[in-house]
Amino acid sequence: VDQAAESVHVKAVAKGASAGSRLGLEICAARRVRSTEMYFVTVPLTFALCTTLFLVSFHVLGAMAELSCSRVSAFHHAVAMCLGLWAHWCYHDRIAEEASFGANDQYPYAVLLQHFNIGYFLYDTVHVAVWDQKFILHHLVAIAGYATSEIANVFGLANAVNTWITEVGSLMYSAYLVNRSDNAYLAFVGLYTVSRAYFAYWSFFILKQVWQVLSNGPGKFSYPAWAPYCAASLQVMLLAVNVMFLSTHWQKIYKRYLGKAASKKD
Repeated sequence: VDQAAESVHVKAVAKGASAGSRLGLEICAARRVRSTEMYFVTVPLTFALCTTLFLVSFHVLGAMAELSCSRVSAFHHAVAMCLGLWAHWCYHDRIAEEASFGANDQYPYAVLLQHFNIGYFLYDTVHVAVWDQKFILHHLVAIAGYATSEIANVFGLANAVNTWITEVGSLMYSAYLVNRSDNAYLAFVGLYTVSRAYFAYWSFFILKQVWQVLSNGPGKFSYPAWAPYCAASLQVMLLAVNVMFLSTHWQKIYKRYLGKAASKKD
C-alpha cells in the first residue's frame, strides 16, 4: 500500500511539473506574441516618420524632391544598418544553425528591424513609382521577402544580416554622392565589390541551410512547407539584384576609362 501511494504521489508530482512546464511555455509564447505585436506598431510609425521627414525637407527646408528622398534614404540606411549589426551581434551564436528557420519571435531585435524596413519600403515605393521606376524590382523583392517572413514566422534573422550588408553598400554610395570625383567613385566601387562578395558568401550560406532542411527534414524547426523554397528564391533574387547593381557600376568605370583613353589618343 505504501509503495502504491508513493507511486501515485510521484505521478502526481510529475504531472504537476509537466503542467507547470506547459504553463511556462504558454506564458513565454504569449509574451513573444505581445512583443511581436508591439514591434508591429513600428511599421506605421516608420511610414509616418519617413513621410514627415520628406515633407519637412521639401516644404520647410525648400529642398527638391530628389534631395528630400535622398535624405530620408540616408536616415533609413544608417538606422537599418545599426539595427542589423546589433541583431547580428546579439544573436551571433545562433546564426550558424537558426538564421533561416529559427522562429522570428525568438529574435525581437530582428523583428523590430524587419518592421522598420517594411514601413520604410512602403513609404519609398510611392516615391519609386512616381519618380524612380528603376528601383521597383528591388523594392518588390524586398517587400516580398519581409512579407513572406512575417507570414511564415521564419527568416527574420537572415533578413537582419541581409539588411546590414546591403545598407553598408548604400551608405558607401551616399558618401560618394557627397564627394563626387573619379577617385571617390573608384574607392566606392572597390569597397562595394568587397561587400557584395561577402553578400554572395552569405547567400550561399543561406542556400546551404535551405538545402539541409530539404534533405534532412525540418528537425526542430517549424515552418510552412513553402518556406524553404520561398527563402531560397528570394535570396537568389536579392543576390541577383545586387550583382546587377555591381555590374552597372563596373560598366560605368569601364566606359569612363575607355572614354579617357580615346580622348588621349585624339
